Amino acid sequence: MRIVDFYPSQGSFSLGESIKLFIEIETPSPKNISLKVFIQHLVEQPIILEYQYQMEPGIQTFQIEWQPPETPAGYSARLLIDPDIQASTAFDVLSSWTDFPRYGFLSDFSASRSDPETALKKLTRFHINGLQFYDWQYRHDQLLAPTEEYIDPLGRAMSLPTVRKLVDAAHKYGMTAMPYLAIYAASADFWRAHPDWALYDEAENLIAFGENFLGLMDPSASSSWSQHLLAESSRTLQGIPFDGLHIDQYGDPKRAWNADHISVDLPHAFVDFIQSASDQHPDKTVLFNAVGNWPIEALATSTADFMYIEIWPPDLEYRRLAEIVLNAVRLSHGKAVVIAHYLPADRIANNLLVDAVILACGGTRIELGEEARLLSDPYFPKHEEISPDLYTELRHLADFTVRDGNWLRPYTLSAAEKEAWSEGELNPKHISIDESIMTLVRHHPKILVLQMVNFTDLGPHQQWDVVHAAPTPRQNILVKIQISKQPAQILWDCPEQLEGPQAIDFEYSNGVLTFHIPQINYTGLVAIYE
Repeated sequence: MRIVDFYPSQGSFSLGESIKLFIEIETPSPKNISLKVFIQHLVEQPIILEYQYQMEPGIQTFQIEWQPPETPAGYSARLLIDPDIQASTAFDVLSSWTDFPRYGFLSDFSASRSDPETALKKLTRFHINGLQFYDWQYRHDQLLAPTEEYIDPLGRAMSLPTVRKLVDAAHKYGMTAMPYLAIYAASADFWRAHPDWALYDEAENLIAFGENFLGLMDPSASSSWSQHLLAESSRTLQGIPFDGLHIDQYGDPKRAWNADHISVDLPHAFVDFIQSASDQHPDKTVLFNAVGNWPIEALATSTADFMYIEIWPPDLEYRRLAEIVLNAVRLSHGKAVVIAHYLPADRIANNLLVDAVILACGGTRIELGEEARLLSDPYFPKHEEISPDLYTELRHLADFTVRDGNWLRPYTLSAAEKEAWSEGELNPKHISIDESIMTLVRHHPKILVLQMVNFTDLGPHQQWDVVHAAPTPRQNILVKIQISKQPAQILWDCPEQLEGPQAIDFEYSNGVLTFHIPQINYTGLVAIYE
């Protein structure tokens, strides 16, 4: 007998929702089995659920149900049949998915695509709770197609019934559905037909994107194009039950002029468009892509529900990646941050280290989508299959992320507390630890969280675009912290520690706290309770 899989029914759960967990078990012969499921929030006393089942030969799926408190929280779940047959997963309850987004993607909207529910059910294992519907639209200037079946600008056969089925499936599995649109892109024919709506360069030339593909339009608040696109967005949200708008830009140009050769303040135009979309659709999520981290200062002040940042050269160093996430959290006063970062699927160590750095700094990464494949290219349909090893590592990382969410994100804090929240002090001087371990400090009420990333033996050129091996796993790492009083307890957790957070021993003397980290492969965290 073996456990085939153990996972939640949804990417995340809303307040008041019942938790459903699926258990898949295989046995070669009829058998009576006894199950125990331990559900635990951080290090609180676990809730134990016990079940008896009569199994027939083959694989059977069982569903268990539990009603959590109506409080945002992350939980671990451990399944035990006997000491040698066990499995673990995690889930969380959120006031809104934007408090702790785990963003995924869809890019196949053909009539012949595989069953939508099967594809999305795979993503619940990674706790994906939001989906970007990438390039679903008929045209950049006409989002909804005039017919049920249509051809997109790149010649792909598409289907509105498929889009609707995917939206419905997303909602069934606890995921929001976010349609992609570009703030200033129009089809070449529309662009040429409306030169007075377009953007121009300093030499008064129209600005194209691609060869005879798209033209760029003036997104200023008062422009005809802006009003047109807002109307298209409203028509889309009325026609399909999407949950918001995912708005893109291209990073360039950073300077542009309108048809009267008046300079257009693009960052200001972006913020105005976000505001208008939020005002028109107050119950919807509105996101905007800071391509190459630009213009993050303006976007952080906008009404965007969280920060979405696409990473590009020259920001090649892992440390720079950390700084980008920390800066976005700081500028936005504690909003969640999602990073779009494209790496080949065969670079397992690079992918996992990128994930570790982003998570340590308070962000998450849009990474998995169609059939649990990796987002490895800015054109999302070019996703790649991941290896079994990377699949396992990403599941463990996803469980770790969700069960420790109260430490990793401030989603239990009030608006005033979020405003004052202190996030991400990088390698602080009052902490003594091996220099190969990047350390982030996060302050919660009565809890100090240290998130650590292992860079051991990676050498001086710590860049995500350079192929490298995994960092050397470490054990028994000495940590010393100058701290004003003795803590009540210290907890350690890491993705490989499937049982969740565990108490570790410590010593306190003359204002110095001393303890040892048991093990770290890529990342882990310490929670120090007053």
